[in-house]
Amino acid sequence: MKCLRLWPACFLLIPVACSSEPEANEAAANDTAPVDAPNTHAFNTSSGALNVDYAQYLSKHDVVYNKPNTNPAYGLTVGNGRMGAMVWSNNGLTMQVSGVDSSEQTAFSAGIVNLFTNPGMDTGYSTFSQRLSLYDGWLTTRYDSNRTVTIMGAPNSEVMGIHVEDSRGGVQSIALDLSLWDLSNLGNSGDVPDLNTWKTVTTYADGSGAGISRGQTDAKNFGYTLAASVEGANFSTQTINGSKVRLNITPSSSYTIWITCATRLNAPNHDSVAQAKNLLNGAKSKGYATTLASYKDWWHAQWQKSFVQYSGMSGDADYLENFYYLSLYAITAGAYGNYPFHFINGVFRSTNDDTKWSNSYWYWNQRDVYNSFLSSNRADIMNVFNYMHSRNFDALKSYTQTRYGIDGIWVPETMGWDGNARGTINSDYTKNIYSTGTEAALNMYAQYRYTNDGNYLRNTAYPFMREVAKFYTAKLSRDGAGKYYMDVSNSHETYWNVRNAITDLVSVRKLFPIAIRTASSLGLDANLRSQWQTVLDNLVPYSNDGTDYLPHQPPISQTRNNENVAAELIWPYSVTGIGSPDYQMALNTWNHRPFPYGNVWANDAIQAARLGLGNQTYDGMKLMLAKYQNYPNGFTNNTNGVFEYWGVHLSATNESLLQSYNDKIRVFPALPNDSQFVGRFTLLAEGGFLVSSEKEANEIKYVGIKSLYGNGAKVVNPWGTQEVRVRRVSDNAVIATTSSSEISFATAANTVYVVERTAKPLSSYSYSNITGTPNQSAKYLSGTSSSLGISATSPPDTGKYEGEKAALVNCNASDDNAASNLQEVINLREGSSLSFSNVIAGGTLDIRYCTRNNPGRLGLYVNGALNQRVDFPSTDTWSGTYATKTVSVNIPKGATLKLQYDSGGAGANIDYIQVR
Repeated sequence: MKCLRLWPACFLLIPVACSSEPEANEAAANDTAPVDAPNTHAFNTSSGALNVDYAQYLSKHDVVYNKPNTNPAYGLTVGNGRMGAMVWSNNGLTMQVSGVDSSEQTAFSAGIVNLFTNPGMDTGYSTFSQRLSLYDGWLTTRYDSNRTVTIMGAPNSEVMGIHVEDSRGGVQSIALDLSLWDLSNLGNSGDVPDLNTWKTVTTYADGSGAGISRGQTDAKNFGYTLAASVEGANFSTQTINGSKVRLNITPSSSYTIWITCATRLNAPNHDSVAQAKNLLNGAKSKGYATTLASYKDWWHAQWQKSFVQYSGMSGDADYLENFYYLSLYAITAGAYGNYPFHFINGVFRSTNDDTKWSNSYWYWNQRDVYNSFLSSNRADIMNVFNYMHSRNFDALKSYTQTRYGIDGIWVPETMGWDGNARGTINSDYTKNIYSTGTEAALNMYAQYRYTNDGNYLRNTAYPFMREVAKFYTAKLSRDGAGKYYMDVSNSHETYWNVRNAITDLVSVRKLFPIAIRTASSLGLDANLRSQWQTVLDNLVPYSNDGTDYLPHQPPISQTRNNENVAAELIWPYSVTGIGSPDYQMALNTWNHRPFPYGNVWANDAIQAARLGLGNQTYDGMKLMLAKYQNYPNGFTNNTNGVFEYWGVHLSATNESLLQSYNDKIRVFPALPNDSQFVGRFTLLAEGGFLVSSEKEANEIKYVGIKSLYGNGAKVVNPWGTQEVRVRRVSDNAVIATTSSSEISFATAANTVYVVERTAKPLSSYSYSNITGTPNQSAKYLSGTSSSLGISATSPPDTGKYEGEKAALVNCNASDDNAASNLQEVINLREGSSLSFSNVIAGGTLDIRYCTRNNPGRLGLYVNGALNQRVDFPSTDTWSGTYATKTVSVNIPKGATLKLQYDSGGAGANIDYIQVR
C-alpha cells in the first residue's frame, strides 16, 4: 500500500474510505488507498475522539540514548504513578529512587539502587540502546542482542521492577546494592519535625530480601523502607555497612528484581518494614509477566484520555510536541500519591537529598505543574493537588482565625503538607499574599466544571470558595465614598505592602460572582450572597496608566522578584483574553511586562495563547526550552525549580489548541502562522465536552464534540461568518445552523456532535488513521543547545562549553539575555566549582565572564590537578556586560576542566569556555 508521508517525516496519516457510518469508517481503516492528507480527517464519530494508533504515534517521541550515559543528571526517567527512578550507567545500571509520599514535600528521596555483574553487563558489547518507551511506560537498556534490562513497575503502587534477560555464558556473579548517600550533612530543607530520624538508618537482610529504612520515628508518620527481593533466581542477602545492603543473585538467564519504596504513611500501623516485605512478596507472587501487562495497560489507558499533535515549523514544533509528551509522562509518573508531585522534587532527582525550596508547596510553582491536567482529561491528577488544600480545610480555617481574627480561610502561598504556614509567615516575600486561597478555590471549582460532579461542588468546592470569600470580605476596607479597597498586602512576591494589589482585586472579581452563582444554585447563604454582591458593586477598579494594567496602586513599589503580576488577569485568573472588552489593555500589559520569560516558572507563553498570539506562544515555548532545558532527558540545572517549565509547556500547548475558560469552546486560538503547521487534538473543555479538531494547510476541517454530561454548548465559529451547522452523529440530524460568530446548542449526555461548514462538511474528507514511526536517535531544537536523547556519535565538538551545562557545585545558572545561550553561572563562593568533562584538546582557553570584583580569581584545574590561578579583571557588573580572559594551558583530549573558587579566591560569573 502506498502511504503519504507528511511533515514531519515521522508522522503518517493513513486515509481510509469515508462513510457516514462510524462502523464503516473503522472497518475500512486498513484497506483503502490513501489520498492527500489535507483531504482527510481522523475523527472517529463512534468514540467521539481522534482515531490514533497511540503505540505507533507515541513511539516517535521515545527518548533514546544510543551510547551509555554516565552522568546522573542526564538519567532517564521511569515511574509508575507513585514511585520513580532516574537511571544512568555506572558500574552496571544505577538508579536513584524516590516515592512521592516518602517524606514531607518529598524532600528526601529513597536511595540508590545499583545492579552489577561480573563480567560487567556494560562491557564487551558493540551496540547499545536505552529507550524510554512512553506508550508502555518502561525503560529498556539493550547491549547487543544478548542482554536486555527492563525497568517497569506495578501500576500506581510503591513497587517497581528490574527484569533482566542475560543469555551470556560465563557470568560469575550478580549483585544488587541498595544504599544511601552521606547523611551527616543532611539539612532540614524538608521542614521535618525531627531531622535526626532522617539521619538514623536501620537495615535488614534475611531470606525474604534486604532493605534500608529511615524516618521511622517521624511524628507525622512519614518515613520509608527501600527494599528489594528477587523472582526467578536464588539469592542471598548481606549487610555491607550501616547504610548499604546487598542481594547476591545466583547467575540466571532471566530474573526480576522487585524494589519497593514502602512508606510509613501508607503502611498498616505505619510499619514500613513489614509493608516492604508484603509488597515484595505480593509482586513475586503475581509475577513479572502479569505485572508488566497491568503496568502497560495502565499507561495505555493514560494516553487514551487525550491527544495532541503540534508539528511543523521546520521540525522545531515537533520537538515541542516531543517535550509535551515527555512532560506528560514525567508528571503522571508521580501524580498519584496522597500528596502532590512537588515542583522541585517530584519522584525524580539525581541530586541525592541536596535540594532547596523543599519546605513547602509554593502555589505559584505548583499551579504551573498541575493546571494543564483538566484540559488533558485527567481530573484525577488535578484532584490530588486540590485535595491537599481541601483536606486541610479545618487547619486553614483555624489558623486564619488565629492569625487574622477572621472567620474564613486564608491559604499560605508556601503551604506545608498539613496546611502549615511556617514557610510563608517568616518571609517578607510571601507573608502578606492573600490571593492564594482564591487560586485554590478556583481550581476546585474548575474540577467541578470539567467533571460535573455535583457532590464535589456542594461538599468540597463551594465550602472552600465560601470561606475564602468571607476572608476577603473581612479583609477589605471601605472608604468614605463606599468603595471597597485593599489597604495593605503583597502583589504576589514582587511588590510588598502595597495598596490595591491587582491580585487581590482580581481575586474578588473572579471568585465572588462564581460564589454567588453557586450559592444560589445550591440554595445556600443568601446573606453572604448579598454581602458579596455589595462588595462587587463597589470595588475599586484595577490601577492602570491609561495603556497598561499596573500591579498595584501607584507609586510602584520596589521590585523584589521577577513576576509579571499584572498579567495574572490573563492567566490564571482568566478575566480577560480574546474577545474581552479590555483586550487591548491586556495585550499592552503583556507586551510591556517587565520580566519576559524571567524564570523557570515563567507562564508568559500561556498568557500569549490566551491573547491569541500564536507566533508568540510558539516562540515563547521554544525560548523556555532554550533557556531551561539543559539536559538530554528534559531536565534543567536551574535550582529555582525543576518541573514548573514542564507544566507550563503542557498548558501553553493545550491553550494554543483549545480554550474554554469563558464558557466558549474555541479551537486553534493561538497557532503559529505557518502553512506547514499541522495541529490535531482531542482535549476536554469546561462543561464536560471532549473536543477534537484538525488544522492543516491553514484550514480547520471540523469541530467534533462528545458531550459527556448533557450540558449546553457554545462554540466560537472557527470559520468566522461562514455558515456552519451542528450535526448529531447518531442520526445525522442537523440541530442548529448559523452564520454567526458563535453557535449555541443543547446536548444529550454521551452523544457526539460535529460542527461543520455547510459548504464543506466532514463527509467531504476521507477517514484516516493517525500513526507514526519510532524514533531511533537524539533530537535537537534548532538555534539552541537543547536536545532530547543521546546519539551514538555526538555532533562535532567545537570546543565551546556553556557554563550552565557544566557540573555545578555550590553555584547555579541564572538568566541573562546578554549571555551566550541566555544564561550565566552565578553565586560562586569558596568551594564552588564548574566542571567541564570530555573537552577537546587545545593549548588555549578563552573564558567569557563578568565580575564586580577587582579582580575575580578562580583556580583552573586539568584532570583534577591545579594548573594555574586565573585572574578576571573587573567588568563592573554581574550581568549584561562580559569580557573574555585568555590563558595558555595544555589541554589533553578528553580532559576535565574545572574552575574553582579556592581559599583566597574571588568570585566571577561564568558564561562559557572555549578551548582552542
